[in-house]
Amino acid sequence: MLLKQIILAVIGFSSGAGIAGGLFAFVLSIGVINRMAGKTHTASHILFYEDSVLLGAVLGNLVSIFELGVPVGLPGEVVFGVFAGMFTGALAIALAEVLHVIPVLFRRANIYKGLGFVITSLALGKTLGSLLQFYMGWTK
Repeated sequence: MLLKQIILAVIGFSSGAGIAGGLFAFVLSIGVINRMAGKTHTASHILFYEDSVLLGAVLGNLVSIFELGVPVGLPGEVVFGVFAGMFTGALAIALAEVLHVIPVLFRRANIYKGLGFVITSLALGKTLGSLLQFYMGWTK
C-alpha cells in the first residue's frame, strides 16, 4: 500500500511539474514579462519580475492544494484583485498579439483562402470546449 502511495505521489508531482513548466514556457514565449518590463522602462529588474511570477505560482498552488486561508481582509483582497486583473489583461493582450501571427503566416505561405475559417474555428473550438467543461461538470 505504501509503494502505491509513493508511486501516485511521484506521478502527481511529475505531472504538476510538467504542466507548470508548460505554462511558464507559454507565458515566457508570448513575452508578457519582457513586454511589461519594456513598456515600463524597468528592464533592469527583469529577474525580479520572473522571480515574482514564480513565487506567485508556487504560493498560489500551495494555497489552492492545501486550502489555506490567507487572512488579508478587504484591503488585501483589493490588492490581489488589482494584480490578478493586471496579469489577466496583460495575458489577454499578449494572446491577441499572437493571433496577428496567423495572417502573417498565411501570407508567407502564400495561402490566401481560408484565413477566416481558421480564426472562426479557433474561436468556436475554444467556446465549445469551455461550454463542455462547464455544462458537463468537468470542473471541481
